[in-house]
Order: sequence, then C-alpha cells, then structure tokens
Amino acid sequence: MEKIKFTKSSLEKLPVPSKKTTYQDVGTRYLHLVITPKDTRTYYYIRKVKGRPKYIKIANYGDVSIKAAQERVSQINTDVMCGVDTKQKEKENITLQEAFEYWLKHREKVKGWHKDIKDFRRRFELYAPQSLKKKKIINVNRTELRQLHAKIRDDVGAHTANRLLQGIKASINLLIKHDYNIPQNPAAMIELFKERSRARFIKEEEVERFFTELMKTESQDFKDFVLMALFTSKRKSNVLAAEWSEINFTKKLWTIPGEKTKNDDDDVTVLDNTVLEILARRKKYQKEKGIDTNWVFCSPINHRGHYSSPDNAWRALLKRANIKDLRIHDLRRTLASWMANQNVSLHMIASVLGQKSTGVTPTYARLSVDPKREAVSNAVAEILKVGKLKLGDNGLEFDNVRKKINIVAEKLLERPDLIDNVLKLIGN
Repeated sequence: MEKIKFTKSSLEKLPVPSKKTTYQDVGTRYLHLVITPKDTRTYYYIRKVKGRPKYIKIANYGDVSIKAAQERVSQINTDVMCGVDTKQKEKENITLQEAFEYWLKHREKVKGWHKDIKDFRRRFELYAPQSLKKKKIINVNRTELRQLHAKIRDDVGAHTANRLLQGIKASINLLIKHDYNIPQNPAAMIELFKERSRARFIKEEEVERFFTELMKTESQDFKDFVLMALFTSKRKSNVLAAEWSEINFTKKLWTIPGEKTKNDDDDVTVLDNTVLEILARRKKYQKEKGIDTNWVFCSPINHRGHYSSPDNAWRALLKRANIKDLRIHDLRRTLASWMANQNVSLHMIASVLGQKSTGVTPTYARLSVDPKREAVSNAVAEILKVGKLKLGDNGLEFDNVRKKINIVAEKLLERPDLIDNVLKLIGN
C-alpha cells in the first residue's frame, strides 16, 4: 500500500492498475483510495479494530471533494472509537436519492426489469425536486409526497405521477425489508390517481397530412424509422436497435430476441413488402458505402452505434402537419387500429403486436405467419391508399399524377393570370 498526499493533481495522475490497488492519504489517517482495473475509484475508511480490518465506503471519487472525504473519515473514526454502530448509522442517514439508486440496482438482478429501470430513473431525475432527493428517508413525510404526486399529475399526467410514487414507495419498502431502521414508509397509503388507457392513433383524416410532411423531412433515417415503426407495430426501442442478424429476407420475418422484448419472449414479426423494400434499400446503401455494421439504423456519431434521437424530428413533423397529441408509441397502436377496422380478431392483433393476451394459451398465441402477414399487409395497403402514396426509391412518395398536379399548382401560384386558361382547358 502506497502512501501519498491526496491532492486533485496527485490523484488524477494515478494510473489504471492491472489489479486492485489501494493508496493511503498521508494527511488523513484511515482515508484510502481504492482503484480497480476498470478504473473505478472509491474512497474508503480502512483501519484495524480489535485486530480485524474494518472497511467503510465513503463515496466514489468525483462525487465528493477530497476535503469532504477527509471530514467524513474523521466523523466515522469518532463513531468507531465511541463504539457507535457505523453501519446502522449509515442506514439511518440514507437519503431518498441513495435509496432509489439502491432499489434500482436491486431490480437490475430481476428478470424482465431491465426495460423499466431506465424509465424509473428518468422520472425520478426529472420530477423529484433536488431538496427531496437529498433529504434523509427518516425526514421525508407523507404530506410532501402527496403534494408532489398531485403536482406531477397536474403538470405532466396521472401515469407519470403514479409511476414515480410507486418507485419511491418500492425503494423505501426495500430498505425496510433489508432491516434499515425506518419506522414507516411515507409513500404508503397515498392513493394512486385513476388512469385512462390511451387510445390515440393516426386517424384517417390525418394520414395524408402526416405523410405529406414526413416526405419533406431531410433525414432518411427518420423517414425510414417512422415507416418501419408504423408498418411493423414494434416499439421505438426495438426499431432503433434492429439488427441485420434479426432480419430474414427469404422468410420475410424479423425475430426480435427475448432480451429485447418486454415479456422476455422472442417476437417473430412478419414483414410487409413495403418494409422489406425499405430494409433492402438500406442494406444496399450500407454495402455501396462500405459500411460494415449489424445495425439497420447505424450511426457513427452515437455512442450506442445506432440512430437513437428521433424526438426532435418527430415534434417538428407534427407541428408542420398540425397534428396534436400524437406520440411515437402511437404508431404502434395505429396499425392495430386499422386492422381492427378491417375486422381482424383481437387475438390476431395481439399476436402481431407481440403481446401476451390474457386467457390465450402460448400455442394459440403463436399463430402461423401467413394469416398475420395477410392482416398486416391489408392494413398497410389501406393506409397507403388513404394517404394516396406509393413506395419510391427513397421511401414513400406521392404517385406521379399527384406529383404533376402539385407542380402545376406551384406554377399557377407564380402565374395566377394562367388560372382562367387552365379552368377553360379543364372545362373542355
């Protein structure tokens, strides 16, 4: 164990070791910095008590200043010398922020929860006030949680308010279960708000406006993403993270592996010819450009390796099309709604969406792909028909007749004096 003076410059110069290495501060007894081969750096209080080493984690390097770590070690050492149960004291001092992170780490180990952790963390970061996050659990009261619950309902919506409250409640319950000295859960006995199931989808009168503005979007990635999401009814995350290894052009199937699905089952998705042509075009483009990737929507500028930021383009699209309250997730509901209008059974729709329907046996839920493909293709054809669209080289585009009419209309705007002549021609 090497002893050094803990300063910002001296600690930042320490190399990443091949095995776990510990450094001791010469200025503060018992303060240590532990560095792992993965370059995690953590402050610890380490000393021998009655001949046995005692390790107490202070904080991750960068989360607190060196001075704060030194002061914390002094406090802990005083408690140790006085015989105070330091672990129990740490439990009593845990903040709501720490409790929430502790719960999320615990949930990461539970199968099927990896999809929800990101959403729970995002809600907590966005909507829980900083003053509440830093408050000790034992000081959080039911009144302030009830007020926060109501405020988020009014500002954002009942769904977000309920999910945040449930996350806070679950995190505190886990502490109680793990013998933290918390007398009661302040989030308990707060009634959830009634939620209405969302039924929004692209309506018939919105289809033409939607596609008209979509085709004006410069980003080919965005256009193809929207079309693939719409015509497969798959979730945004699945479409963005689609991989070529999942696509079978011969069988016209897209198999989303269980680790990517919400119910942890493989989702075999039928691909309509419209989607297949989009995929084939993207595959050809990547090959011509020498792009070696397994991502369908690859992105060299994103750390994930694939396109993942359609939200701004989506908002701009809706504004141009004058369409209100339509979310990307509603694309998933759109194809299902159009299938329902064609009297496709609910069992079939659930199978296309990859959902587990209550009361439907696994055998029945895995319907053969032929009737599913027919149901999807009929709905896609109907949407294209209503939108007066066809598939072109760069995705969907208006048919040639409509394109010519638009050209004539633009010319007439420049030369309104010709309108009378055109009307006479049409009349003849």
